[in-house]
Amino acid sequence: MSTLERVTIFVLHNESSADFEWMENWLIKWKGKVRVVDYSTGGWEHLWDIEAPMEATQEIPKDWLCASEWATPEIFNKS
Repeated sequence: MSTLERVTIFVLHNESSADFEWMENWLIKWKGKVRVVDYSTGGWEHLWDIEAPMEATQEIPKDWLCASEWATPEIFNKS
């Protein structure tokens, strides 16, 4: 069984929809193995909180990954 990872993904498609389409295809490819916990959009901005196997998250371009309370709670913990 593979390890699940939590990631937050940000895609902007104001000039081209290629990145957004790549992400849609990735979600289809990994359907049943990826859990989208939250998705939000501001029109051209798309943000996903996802739990997925490490094999799946390694395919995501690194510059799409961002810090969030979901993916990196240790940054946001104010103990």
